[in-house]
Amino acid sequence: MNIPTDSKQIQDLSNHFITTPQIERSTTRVHEVINDTKISGKAKGLLICGPSGAGKSTMIKKLMSDRRKDVTDGLNYKTMYMTIPAKPTTKSMGEAFLDGMNDPFARKHGHSSEYKLLRITRLLKDLGTELLIFDEMQHIVEHHRKTTEASNWIKYLMDHTGLAVVLIGMWTTQEILDNDHQLRRRFSATVDFHRFKIIKTPSDNFLILIKTLESLLKVKAISLTTDEMLQRLYYASYGLIDYLVKILNRAVWIVVKKNLEGITLEVLSQAFTDEVWGDVKDNRNPFSQQFNFRSLVDHREPFHDFDFNEQ
Repeated sequence: MNIPTDSKQIQDLSNHFITTPQIERSTTRVHEVINDTKISGKAKGLLICGPSGAGKSTMIKKLMSDRRKDVTDGLNYKTMYMTIPAKPTTKSMGEAFLDGMNDPFARKHGHSSEYKLLRITRLLKDLGTELLIFDEMQHIVEHHRKTTEASNWIKYLMDHTGLAVVLIGMWTTQEILDNDHQLRRRFSATVDFHRFKIIKTPSDNFLILIKTLESLLKVKAISLTTDEMLQRLYYASYGLIDYLVKILNRAVWIVVKKNLEGITLEVLSQAFTDEVWGDVKDNRNPFSQQFNFRSLVDHREPFHDFDFNEQ
């Protein structure tokens, strides 16, 4: 089957960095922590918590990209980023960090977790690193491991390098600081990275986000910014950028594949079924004419217990 894939029309919206007031505030706080650390000569940390899909990791990756562009001495190690392994131990964390530094001895047999930590500390000093970023920190909490070992590992890095540290994770990540008051003192107030929320009408920020996404579409589309469509898009995404992007990407693909006039309510309904909820009934599909305009937070619905079901 030949599927038309006009690259001028089908462009992944996730490749576009879409800023929001929340992202701007969070980015500012990261820069402030870096500067505070430089001025004081003492390590300082920042914890960024929020639900999956809200844009935390995207924001950090954009920040890293910008910091690389600012490099003038040819070194790209001023910011080090590491994703916490799914089943973390201090040894696997050390290996993952050294892998990110392209260290040929990252997984050398016989090197203890303590040796790896010493090696990381020495390399960070030699490379002139300024900022350490640890993503997916909730993995430490999710597997019911004691957070003490991870806390001590992070404290050692901070104390022996004097670098700014940013921890990123879901809401449960806060437990790491709650369980270690010494580590907590090294950190500023937590930055809560919320999804977009509506009470009775969509917020101005959500409207601005949808206008931005709409402007990036390379196919014709019904207006996405009417009050009704904003409501439908909110319920379909639960206010999470990641789901909005998935739905609109799929809608564009359907239009191009089927050689349609443009994005309609029916196209968005199919895109939601394809990307979010495969066996959705019409009255629970936000783009169906039969939709009952209630959040999809019931048992076995896409956003059940997503973030304690705050509306």
